[in-house]
Amino acid sequence: MMGAVNYLGDFERWDFYSPLDHKLYMVEASDTPFITYASGVPCYEANMYMHRLLTHNRTAGTLRTYANQIIHIVKFCHENQIRFSNLTDSSFRLFIQYLQAEKDEFGERARTNNHVINIARRCLDFLVFVQELHEIENFIGQGKENSIIVKITKSKKVIEGSNYKREEEIFSHASFPSKDAVKKKLPVSEDDALKVWNYIQDQENRNKRMRDIALYQCMEQLGARVEELHLITVDDVKNAIGSSVEPHLTLTNLKRKDDNTTRSIPVTSALLTDIKSYINKVRKKVIKSTIGKENDHGYLFISLTTGKRLKSATLTRYMNKWKRDLGIEGELHAHLYRHAFITNKLKEIILQHKEITSVDKFREHLLHTEKFKMQLKEWTGHTRIYSLDIYINLVFSELNGYSEIYNAVKLKDSVTIVQRQVQSLKQQLKDKSITMTEGLLQIDMILSAFEYDIENSLC
Repeated sequence: MMGAVNYLGDFERWDFYSPLDHKLYMVEASDTPFITYASGVPCYEANMYMHRLLTHNRTAGTLRTYANQIIHIVKFCHENQIRFSNLTDSSFRLFIQYLQAEKDEFGERARTNNHVINIARRCLDFLVFVQELHEIENFIGQGKENSIIVKITKSKKVIEGSNYKREEEIFSHASFPSKDAVKKKLPVSEDDALKVWNYIQDQENRNKRMRDIALYQCMEQLGARVEELHLITVDDVKNAIGSSVEPHLTLTNLKRKDDNTTRSIPVTSALLTDIKSYINKVRKKVIKSTIGKENDHGYLFISLTTGKRLKSATLTRYMNKWKRDLGIEGELHAHLYRHAFITNKLKEIILQHKEITSVDKFREHLLHTEKFKMQLKEWTGHTRIYSLDIYINLVFSELNGYSEIYNAVKLKDSVTIVQRQVQSLKQQLKDKSITMTEGLLQIDMILSAFEYDIENSLC
């Protein structure tokens, strides 16, 4: 057995750094990782490390990533009965070898060299925290007097939405493996996306099918980060549906340090139809039967068993299961859909402007077009052009000289959703989960939404 990473749910804790004004201040700590040994006993140092990161404004997603990295050193020390403070160069080298040697269920290496390095660096940062927490001398450092000898380099990281550059210390150790060649983060392939879609809309559980259809459509059509998807509210959807102009859905901006806390994404009426159907036929009933209408938290995506807000870790588990069940060999995770969204949006810009015929001309266009900068901020949450370099090169390699009219590209999203809605409707009629009357009403809603999107695309 190994240690476990659990999550605290709805939780607040004392602010240990409160001002000295005789008041008790609380810190929102929902979904904070809680780390235990295999025996179930909490790991004091690991949990204090998580709380330290929380005070540094790390997001829930970042905390989850870090927790799942340091759990490896927690497991290693527990299994070998080594106190964190008793680790040495030799035992840390064994830890690295353990990370490299571990196999997955198919007998393949569980992680790449780059993955091993990322875990090891986070574990070294954790051990430095242990050193400070217990005031240990000569534990980790660059001198030969230390039990674990590391090399420390400094770099500056740009904070999105700010001119501030955060200085970071990067640890390395003599046992680190050589880096793998960096792979480009390509968008999810159309073949894999189609496999996943067919899998979702064929699920037998009606409530799960309708919720997952809405969730998948949002993941594909909004280009949001996983945490941002799970922060969408029912009111956000109602505001988009009630808009008298082209509908836009408001998303929460994460990973930014400026005042731009939200962004507005143009959406199709077809997408809103799917979401509305999920709200009316699934969400309302689940909320009423679990937590009660008076306790409704307002978040769009919910657990079908508890009625609580669906956690981003749940979507990650779903996608891992879909990948395994479908035999998908490449990567499959929500961020690939964000890559695909950004790539398609950049493609729309290129197809709007026939004078853009090269990567260099496109970059020049981005730098000097204020309208596009505003669109870019709204679509992706990025503010820096160089963040898009990998997508720009990918788009030009895909287009390879052919051209299409912009409105046809813009309409494609709606066509895709309508095709899926019709396919789903056929399945519902086939398994008699809806009546023929309900089916006719759904057809009318689908056609009305599609007609609206067609009219907008011809403007």
